[in-house]
Amino acid sequence: MHPTTQLLQNARDRVTFPKEELTKLIYVNDEIYETFMKAQKIIAQEPSIRNHADYHNWSRKEQIIKSYEKLRIMHQHFNLANVVHWAPLLSIFQGTTPTAVSFAMTVPALRFLGTDEQFNLWGPKFLTMEIVAAYAQTEIGHGSDVQNLETTATYDSQSNDFILHTPSVSAVKFWPGELGFLSNYALVYAKLIFNGKNKGVHPFMVQIRDNTTHKTLKGVTIGDIGPKLGYSTKDNGFLAFDNYRIPLNSMLARYVRIENGQFSRHGNEKISYASMMVSRQLIIFIYPRMAAQSLTVAIRYSITRQQFTNDKGIENSVIEYQTQQDKLLPRLATCYGMIFAGIRIMQLVDDNFHRVQRKDFSTLQQSHAILSAIKALSSQWVVDTAEWCRLSCGGHGYAHYSGIPAVYFDTAPNVTLEGENQVMYLQVARYLLKVLSYADKTPDKVPFYFSFVLQIKETLANKDLTNLTTSLGHLLKLTLTLQLISVAKQIKDLINSGKTSQQVWNQHVGIHLLSLAQRYAEYFIYLVFQEYITNANSSIKHILQQLCDLYSIQVILDNPNTLIESGSITTDQYKSLNELKIEMLNNIKPQAIGLVEAFDFNDNALRTCIGCHDGKPYEYIYDWATKDNSVNKVPKAVQAVIDLMGTKIKPKL
Repeated sequence: MHPTTQLLQNARDRVTFPKEELTKLIYVNDEIYETFMKAQKIIAQEPSIRNHADYHNWSRKEQIIKSYEKLRIMHQHFNLANVVHWAPLLSIFQGTTPTAVSFAMTVPALRFLGTDEQFNLWGPKFLTMEIVAAYAQTEIGHGSDVQNLETTATYDSQSNDFILHTPSVSAVKFWPGELGFLSNYALVYAKLIFNGKNKGVHPFMVQIRDNTTHKTLKGVTIGDIGPKLGYSTKDNGFLAFDNYRIPLNSMLARYVRIENGQFSRHGNEKISYASMMVSRQLIIFIYPRMAAQSLTVAIRYSITRQQFTNDKGIENSVIEYQTQQDKLLPRLATCYGMIFAGIRIMQLVDDNFHRVQRKDFSTLQQSHAILSAIKALSSQWVVDTAEWCRLSCGGHGYAHYSGIPAVYFDTAPNVTLEGENQVMYLQVARYLLKVLSYADKTPDKVPFYFSFVLQIKETLANKDLTNLTTSLGHLLKLTLTLQLISVAKQIKDLINSGKTSQQVWNQHVGIHLLSLAQRYAEYFIYLVFQEYITNANSSIKHILQQLCDLYSIQVILDNPNTLIESGSITTDQYKSLNELKIEMLNNIKPQAIGLVEAFDFNDNALRTCIGCHDGKPYEYIYDWATKDNSVNKVPKAVQAVIDLMGTKIKPKL
């Protein structure tokens, strides 16, 4: 057996839990798991779509064309309109997945905001890919501030249609994915002007390219916005209209209608939140699994990479060093918490959707708040984790052949898209304050995952930290409670001093609100972690508890100020938390290989030379450099060097 293969096998032999039991939790049900495994197998075995070692030497144009070719083949194997089928592709598809925006954003909006007749008209054409539709909301001049979008849709009572117009450069739709080349339709968000009055922003289903030739229609200007930090294959585009007429039926009309020349509203327009929830839910559900890819590579490599000898003259695997464990193992613990939270949120959002369809909006706000909190926390965490995994792999982590840089670049946009993270946190903080305001008078209306506001007195009174391990959940809840009380008091005092609510919110407590929302997101993950431990198979309860403990300790140590300043923990207890963390690192280290391999990624999905299942990082790296790196086979490059070296360059004095 190859020496590095043996190192991995030795590590696997030390794992003391059945990893297949964790795999069941990670993939929720057999359908999702089997679809994921089938997708991995097809992509790995099909030469035309397998992840290509030379991919990052290709031009962006080549990458985009190849992604469309891959999509065509994948469409033959999977029902890409089914989220269970295409969502797994997001983590194993090289480059971003075409049509993800169309299915994840536009179709849900059409389903929830359009009438049944409108969905029956357009919906089936999405399934056959006769229609691919961008979600055209963001403009050059407005992103998060949706209500001040400038694109207009003016109702013409004479012709009973709308005139869609881009009145200024700042009103040009900018950034929508799949708009640059792929889409023939767009769900355009525009201000509805009816009888000269602004009736607010509404969605319009608009054809922008010819169905046969795919040429841009007259009155429409479209293009790709160019290269970006990541998402190289995603054709983020721009879109402008020049007095472009669209039919009356273009406006999604489940809640807002124009009939017989009269404008009317029906139902709860907050349903628009529900359609946005789908894409945010997917960010939470899918992308922590991409962090799991980085962790799989980094932990396998940390076992096979040996540096410096021990007292027996044997080289140490770098995973044996405490500093390496500190980089990776708390993030591995958090990864499980993030994945479990993503699954729980998927269940909450699905329940909310079913309620909304019955016109029951009772869980809409709490679902939105939880979703916003975890979207913001997890999207930044995934990017940070990819970076720490890269750093933990030394120089090889910097190369694309490690598989890690691609995770960083393909997840970095999530911090901004589908709700900029700070805006998301502020919405969460607003909801927390709202729940606090009515908790005493109507405690029965406080949602389960916000019930800590009903336990404030008990939480503050509990001073028993005799057993720190069993007190971790209390410390997380105490931190959250103290911050909520503090910021609520600050707001009240500032308003009493004469400040307006807007002044207080925007200029005085913003930083505290962000911190409050982050603490809530962390506490929510802890609660879900505990649910999973309670319901887990007995064979994995212990390892799950260890992961939850390490996660909780790291969260507390990362933000201890509230506990220290309030006198809730002493300096000795703070030191004990650090000692407990080291104990947890030692406990989890022997289990690390089992924990990452429970994710069940194959080598093709990881796109790595340094984190393969059989080890051999150096052999695979050298093979890539000598056989797959096309730069070494470019005659023009050689000639350019000859020409350069033949140039008589005189030094300038």
